[in-house]
Amino acid sequence: MDKASNKNKQSNKEKGVGVNGNLRPAKKGEVRNPTGRPKKEVCIPDILSRILNEQSIYSADKKTNLEIICEKAVELAQGGDKDARNWVADRFEGKAIERVMKQKVYDEIVINPVKKDE
Repeated sequence: MDKASNKNKQSNKEKGVGVNGNLRPAKKGEVRNPTGRPKKEVCIPDILSRILNEQSIYSADKKTNLEIICEKAVELAQGGDKDARNWVADRFEGKAIERVMKQKVYDEIVINPVKKDE
C-alpha cells in the first residue's frame, strides 16, 4: 500500500469510520452530535395555537378566538348548515371509523370433460 492510502485510513478512523467505510458505533459516553437537531423556525400549528388562544379584540366578555369560532360553528349548525354540523360533530364526538370489508367473490369454474371418439 502507498502512503496516501494509509494516511486516508488513519483520518477515517479518527472520524469514526470503519475499515469498509461503514460507521462505527459510538463509544460509551461519546457524543457524536452535541448540538442536536436544529429547532423548526416556522410551524403552522404552533402559530395557530398561539393566535386561537389569544383573547379576541372583538369580544366584550374576554373570550378567546377559539371560543368565538366554536360558538359561530355551533350557531351555523343549529341554523341548518351541513358542513358546520359535521365539523362540530367531528370535533365533539370524534370522526367515525370507516371500516371497509373485503368481499370475496368466487367465480364458478365449470370444466366439461371432453369425450374421445372411439
